[in-house]
Amino acid sequence: MFMLFPTGLFTGMVPDITMCDRIEKKLREMQKAGDGVTAKTFLRSFMTSDNLHTLPEFKELSDLVLSESKLILDNYRVKRDSEYITGMWANITSPNRRQNNHVHPNCVLSGVVYIKMPPGAGMTLFHAPRRSEIAPDFIEKTQFNADTFILPPEKGRMILWQSYLPHSVDNGNADDKDDRIVVAFNVMIRGKVETLTAKTTFA
Repeated sequence: MFMLFPTGLFTGMVPDITMCDRIEKKLREMQKAGDGVTAKTFLRSFMTSDNLHTLPEFKELSDLVLSESKLILDNYRVKRDSEYITGMWANITSPNRRQNNHVHPNCVLSGVVYIKMPPGAGMTLFHAPRRSEIAPDFIEKTQFNADTFILPPEKGRMILWQSYLPHSVDNGNADDKDDRIVVAFNVMIRGKVETLTAKTTFA
């Protein structure tokens, strides 16, 4: 048996959990100052701009993202000059707000760090990138036939994956007075690709 074209999902805890508290404090200040976009619907949300990695308050997190991304890209044996963060943004939402299935184009790695996750908050779902026109019933779900994977979220957990992997956020059943806070990011590579008919330079 060969496991063809595996998709890696990488996770771990931030080394200093107090970093989440410092990030939340800065995000609350940005939210109070209106430094972002607020959607005032029955399931509220606030989203910052995608330049958080340029702010000094996020340097510790940005350095961690880059060091972990380097390890992952080395694991995949990706030839490159370096890697860099193309965007980093935060969402402060109702813990019960869902997000549709999507991917992150024009980058190689994507990820999230859970800054605050109240009990019952919506979880991130990862979906099989394969497509099938036949959907039989299964006696039991296994790693070979499952279409969805959920890694239980917790404060301080970082998850990274290849950007083509579809993902979504499920509905939650938490106390809606609380907030779900997540920082998301994308990572790209620099360097020349010299494959015939596919030559390009990522800068």
